Amino acid sequence: MRVTIKDIAKKTGLSVSTVSLVLNHKKHRISEETCRRVMQAAEELHYRPNQMAVGLITKKTRTIGLIVPDVTNMFFAEIAKGAEAQCQKSGYSIILCNTNDNPEKDIDYINVLMDRGVDGILFTMAVNSTTNKASECIKIFNQFEKPAILVDRVLNVNNSDNGFPSVTVDNELGGYLATCHLLELGHRKIGCITGPMGAQSSQQRLFGYIRALQEFNCPFDQTLIKEGDYHTSSGQILFKEFFKQGVTAVFAFNDMMAYGVYCQAKKIGLHIPQDLSIVGFDDLPFSEILETPLTSMKQPAYEIGECAVKKMIEKINNPQLQTKNTVFKPELIVRKSTSQIIKK
Repeated sequence: MRVTIKDIAKKTGLSVSTVSLVLNHKKHRISEETCRRVMQAAEELHYRPNQMAVGLITKKTRTIGLIVPDVTNMFFAEIAKGAEAQCQKSGYSIILCNTNDNPEKDIDYINVLMDRGVDGILFTMAVNSTTNKASECIKIFNQFEKPAILVDRVLNVNNSDNGFPSVTVDNELGGYLATCHLLELGHRKIGCITGPMGAQSSQQRLFGYIRALQEFNCPFDQTLIKEGDYHTSSGQILFKEFFKQGVTAVFAFNDMMAYGVYCQAKKIGLHIPQDLSIVGFDDLPFSEILETPLTSMKQPAYEIGECAVKKMIEKINNPQLQTKNTVFKPELIVRKSTSQIIKK
């Protein structure tokens, strides 16, 4: 049976109100010796406060919600790990919600978390969310007056600042550095597998790809741009088309799609990097243990999760705080999947 304040009062011979004042850190004139007795008894009885009851008084539950589009994607799994670790350090709990990239479930989970009384929500919106769905999300957040921080997303409806800070990576810089790396190796026919183009991150990475081509005076070829969905299968399917076009390199907008390119290239009989150079984006843990380790743009996913929680707790403790956006710099991790082009 759960230990209550009454049990501690009985053990110490003190009143319930005295024990409550000490355990809830309320201002009081209770002696240090009495406080010590209360805290010792609480420890001996393994007392844990009932957060629901505390929440009724403080209007806070010390709980944060995290909504991600695909928990099987290791990038979001790493974000969740970082967020959970920081919550534990800070005395908070976290509720993880997986939407399977469904905008309807975004809205459902926001409502569920609000009903659970979370103190705030870390939110990665579905990549195919429409302006209407985004507006509905904003409406719910504003209705409940709870803070929201966007993770790996920027929420901008009707070109207005909706007051939701974000924790992201510089996606345009990442696209630029990845493409420059391939161009420096002599590649000029570079296939580009984007993520869903409704996502701002995909658009920014594509801008980076195009900027690199321009700087190297390499003609832009629209037929070398294929839209993927961030899943391995789209990398496999789309590389079939690239193979017919004779590309010498592929830049995939995440590592999962790059893995799909690996699979299809092997089926066709291509060797990496002798016949094909590949660059991914994310630098997932698997990327360095592949038979041919993958060159990838590193996103500090774990640190993004930690940072988002820190910003959220700051906002919870100081609602008037003007929280700024945080943009991490990506890092090119060069491995064996890319090499100088071999002229045949």
